[in-house]
Amino acid sequence: MRTLQANGPAFSASDLIVPTFFVLALLVNTALPYVGFAESSATCTLLLATLCMVALIKARPVFSVSMLYILVIGLTAFVAGVGVESGGFLAETGVVGMANGSFSRLFPFYVVFVGCALIGFNRILDEKRAHGVVVARMTLAPASVALGLGLAVAIIGTGVLAGVTDGFALLNGVNRYALRNDSAGSGGALFNLYLNNQTFLAVLLGTFVTSSKKGVRWLSVALILLDLALEVLHGEQFMSVLGVTLTVLIPIIAINAVNGRPVVRYLTIGAGLALLLGAASVFYAYKGQGLDVSETIQTRFLLQGQVWYVVDHDAHLLSAPVSGGLAAFGRFVGSLASWTAPSFFDAAAPSGLRDLMVSYATPAVLKAYMFDDVTFTLGQMAVPVYWFGLAGGAIFVAMTGVVYGALAALQIVLAMRGGVVMLWLITKIFSYASFAIQQGEYWTLFGSRTLFYMMVAMAWWYFVDSRGSTPGLTRPRPS
Repeated sequence: MRTLQANGPAFSASDLIVPTFFVLALLVNTALPYVGFAESSATCTLLLATLCMVALIKARPVFSVSMLYILVIGLTAFVAGVGVESGGFLAETGVVGMANGSFSRLFPFYVVFVGCALIGFNRILDEKRAHGVVVARMTLAPASVALGLGLAVAIIGTGVLAGVTDGFALLNGVNRYALRNDSAGSGGALFNLYLNNQTFLAVLLGTFVTSSKKGVRWLSVALILLDLALEVLHGEQFMSVLGVTLTVLIPIIAINAVNGRPVVRYLTIGAGLALLLGAASVFYAYKGQGLDVSETIQTRFLLQGQVWYVVDHDAHLLSAPVSGGLAAFGRFVGSLASWTAPSFFDAAAPSGLRDLMVSYATPAVLKAYMFDDVTFTLGQMAVPVYWFGLAGGAIFVAMTGVVYGALAALQIVLAMRGGVVMLWLITKIFSYASFAIQQGEYWTLFGSRTLFYMMVAMAWWYFVDSRGSTPGLTRPRPS
């Protein structure tokens, strides 16, 4: 039964069923630990998180593909939750998990983040179907195509040179960090240059894949495949390869959606291929190092459970952990002026993620992180809770969600409307934001280096791009 509003669009009672179901499921899931189902709540949380992600992809595919990398990383935390709540051993901290329902209480943080990211996204980008066929303006300008493909070849070339100089981790059967740490200089610098431009490369080539010129399309596809193969050779982790593959899909899905084409199936197929490529890279990288693949993967998943300790063990609704609080937040604010990421080797006190590591990690973990580049994955939502407690942390997460959603939308807008240089600047900022959300290292989102790139981007837009042709999506003239 449909009802017409006097001054609005038609809606039906069925439109309320899905959101009502998810709201009730979230409330029930959050309440499970309090009624004696702490251990089983982790499994329920994983199922609910997966169901929410599927529903979001179906309802908002363009927004979802922009967020999918972060959502998948978040999902690994809930996969770990099933093991942690049932007594799993948290590999890095040496703590054995216990059933306290922390992951069901963690899930609302992700709901807040995604909901606020959607608000920021909608302020910048309208996903509604355009009138007529729309193509990315960048793909129509020969100078932009030449510059873009030239930069893509140069970035991939630095990755090849890094491998030639210091060897490929996969072929040498060693951890990817070993070659960089032992590098005399040039190989490590080349690799970092290659790695730090992966987001730009993925968005750029994904945009060129939508070109009306067959040669540009196929060359872009070839460069994407070459880049993914190079990442695998360098022994990049599962999430790195997955992230690049999903980022390639962002402009493809966005442009097709604006043109009214069905994109959910393409997103599903693309995400499936991304998972396959990421899994293959992990399998061969671990095999090449002589590791037991299943055991190593299980250990990696349990690393994602670090967030359990700080979110639920020490923090309360309105109070932060004893070792955290405003003093720890003050150390973070003081670090924002630093041009480089704060580390244990700085004279200043540890801040942000490293502050948490000092409080919760064992000396062996700190040594491994500082000297062997072991990733300490404490979780995206743990740091603000460490500063402000659960309620204050949720407010901080909401703020970062709005910022991240706006940056995700701006990246799509510039992929379709902007120039190559402007796209490089915004993807640089977006990659910093993604790392901040992924690791809880918020210095990369609010620090001086990100602020510098923001100012350069605004200056470039005002003095260069806005002086050219009027920004807008381009509709090809009928032949």
